[in-house]
Amino acid sequence: MTAEYDLLVRGGRVLAPGDGLDGRHDVGVRDGTVVAVAPGLDPARAATVLDASDALVCPGLVDVHAHVYWGATSIGAWPDDVCADGGVTTVADGGSAGTDAFAGFRRWIVGGSRTRVLCHLNLSRVGLTGLVGELRPGLVDPDGVARLIRDHPDVIVGIKLRLSARITGGPCRPMLELGRRVSAETGKPLHVHIGGTVESMTELLPLLSSGDTVTHYQTPLPNGLLDGDGVLLPAAREARERGVLFDCGHGMSHFGFAVAEALLAQGFPPDTISSDLSRRSFPDLAPGLLTVMNKWLALGLPLPDVIRAATASPAAALGLAGRVGALRPGAEADLAVLAFDEGRFGYGDAVGDRRVARRRLRPVATVRAGDVRRTSWIR
Repeated sequence: MTAEYDLLVRGGRVLAPGDGLDGRHDVGVRDGTVVAVAPGLDPARAATVLDASDALVCPGLVDVHAHVYWGATSIGAWPDDVCADGGVTTVADGGSAGTDAFAGFRRWIVGGSRTRVLCHLNLSRVGLTGLVGELRPGLVDPDGVARLIRDHPDVIVGIKLRLSARITGGPCRPMLELGRRVSAETGKPLHVHIGGTVESMTELLPLLSSGDTVTHYQTPLPNGLLDGDGVLLPAAREARERGVLFDCGHGMSHFGFAVAEALLAQGFPPDTISSDLSRRSFPDLAPGLLTVMNKWLALGLPLPDVIRAATASPAAALGLAGRVGALRPGAEADLAVLAFDEGRFGYGDAVGDRRVARRRLRPVATVRAGDVRRTSWIR
């Protein structure tokens, strides 16, 4: 008898906030697609059974901001090395490629990775392959960006702008206005790095539109989202109300516990949780995005909110809602199987502050298009 399911993930607590699921369900997979999510699916009808009875089963994690242009930039990590062991099945590179090097990114990184790889194309020719701030005069390439977006809409999901004085060489508003023009022309949203701008966010945030993303939203660097008294800028609330998204973008210098706590206390949690990991930061963040999620759990963000911010919400931001970051019939068979560890787990931030958690999520297995990879991560 031909098996009904290529894979059956059986007996886990299925938590898929974007699909309204939180309970004991089995997940049946055929031909790389989810075909059933229900209790009590028959294991005798499956070619392979993955026992998840002591685990949390979520949609494959979506890291909306990382640096995975391996071999072309000094910080580029190989996608399959930093994703598959930690439950991540989709990653969007955060501006590593500019127009000059996009062809290599498409052929070797997108085409050569088991992980689904997308990108926010840098507004610059050189992206992060150069040695100077890429948004300085003479390096930006708005016409080239628009052309590549037209030619590669399946891979390019946004336009990356690293707005800080060290990148632009001065004021950042002119670059934001230029990016806004290209976004309007192409229909692709902006993915905007903040922290260290000349201008206040009160001046810059009004230039962002629905679907644009502010990354490093909890940055402790100057000109973040809090004023001098630690109060959230009204411009940030106004931006969220008109549909601007706010992303964690952990990175090496942009995660501050005190800022994150102030944002949570003022009712301003992240829309998406991303790692901004690179080859340099991965040793400290391993197994990757999951470590950043654990930090938000340690700060008191509820588990369903953390899972949503790493699955359904980033999938929607990337234009993949319902196909990725979801557990429903017809969705890609991308899953993260996770377990809870009990103990004492310490976490640091960019300014030397620390927090301790009593629980953490640990990866057990990653399923990408129906193929299972059990984790080798232990710490």
